Amino acid sequence: MNADKRGSGSEPFLTIPALEQHGTIRHAFTTRLAGLGLRHSGIRTSADWQAVADAFGIGADRVVTVRQVHGDDVVTVNERNFRDVRPCAADALVTDAPGIAVGVETADCVPVLLFDPAGPAVAAVHAGWRSTVKGIMQKAVRALQHAYGSDPSAMVAAIGPAVGPECYEVDEPVMGPLREAFPFWREVAASRGNGRWSLDLARTNRLALAAAGLRERNIHSLGMCTSCRRDLFYSFRAEGRTGRMLSAIMLRTGTTDEHR
Repeated sequence: MNADKRGSGSEPFLTIPALEQHGTIRHAFTTRLAGLGLRHSGIRTSADWQAVADAFGIGADRVVTVRQVHGDDVVTVNERNFRDVRPCAADALVTDAPGIAVGVETADCVPVLLFDPAGPAVAAVHAGWRSTVKGIMQKAVRALQHAYGSDPSAMVAAIGPAVGPECYEVDEPVMGPLREAFPFWREVAASRGNGRWSLDLARTNRLALAAAGLRERNIHSLGMCTSCRRDLFYSFRAEGRTGRMLSAIMLRTGTTDEHR
């Protein structure tokens, strides 16, 4: 596993050194340790991710999430709107504003963080199977291109913890759209018989990123299954109603001026 544990107090986060080494960003994949992300009574509040805000050195209101709906909409976040986008129905966020962390919440779906060192700009993407076949990953890459002139071949991606193929069994209502969306579907799905398939959703999104123009060497993954590692992560498929992890990324303050 290519990851570091870092955090604030007793609440560790996972990071990927290949991203952190750039020095111009902060990022984190939270765990369930110390009750982080437990989501008491299922109610979301702006203080849910105070530990992440503290680790990033920002206020809790600057950790920005949206209302995820398994769609393909991408929200652009900036200094003018960051307090207002939380109710938006979307599954990806992009920003070039330093000191604003964009994040997605997951408990089996694939979280992906994107970083354009040249912009600089960042993105956070929530990719369940529906969003994946709708092209959310490619649309997030294009959003960075259109908004900030980002070059996909220079982008760096980090794939966080998600349900692995050993625990993710799907049927034809999933496989049908997957076959239509991805010519490489045989590389990510294996038949288990009786119309059931094992699906590697993280690899599906890795290949989608490569198809969008990212270089394979710039795509990194924690490679950890949320269902297998319920000691460390929440898993909706394994537990039913449960908490959420946050995958967040932020440009450090000062980075925009340094690059422009």
